[in-house]
Amino acid sequence: MRNPKNTARSLFAVGCALSILILHAGCDGKDQETAAHHPAPAAADAHDHPTASTHTPATGGAIIAGVTFTPPVAWEDLGPEGMRQAQYRSGPVEGDGAPAEVNVFNFGPASGGGVDANLQRWIGQMTLPDGADPLAAATRSEFTADGMAGHVISLDGSYKSGGMRPMGGGGELMAGYRLVGVVLEGPQGGVFFKLTGPKASAAAMEGDLLAMVKGARK
Repeated sequence: MRNPKNTARSLFAVGCALSILILHAGCDGKDQETAAHHPAPAAADAHDHPTASTHTPATGGAIIAGVTFTPPVAWEDLGPEGMRQAQYRSGPVEGDGAPAEVNVFNFGPASGGGVDANLQRWIGQMTLPDGADPLAAATRSEFTADGMAGHVISLDGSYKSGGMRPMGGGGELMAGYRLVGVVLEGPQGGVFFKLTGPKASAAAMEGDLLAMVKGARK
């Protein structure tokens, strides 16, 4: 017959062992739950931290050849096409049969032959009813935008539409038109803005064009 005291000691030892096992299991479960609710931080996404060289224009703005400008929200953005790096349309105003357009070009550091050559080419696309010299009749002015020299030339007359030619000219002759050419001498070559359209529609777009280029930045 077993000694009652020995039996009691055995039961007490077994109970202590079970208590230790239960306590250890509970601690492990708590640690696992904590880990589940607090995962390790994910690696940072490179796209969340752009490099210092990344340059984002203002909302609705555009950058061409290092020149940043913001077209008016009222202009319809037609997007780039061929040699035209940007195209915008507005109108027509009441009484005009077609809208006015601004086309933007850049030809690199050589500027497609230079500022004067392109301004003369544009004015050469206009004819006057009295046969006068368009270049002599054109109005020309200069301005500065963020240290960039700017040139403006304008003339009313009959315009030779360009068809598929990048800078225009050589197409249908359209009477009652206005042409405004603007060149900004940017850090990566000239940026050329060419406004054409029926006289009233072009005049309505002209003020916004001049404000846009005079507010351009490099």
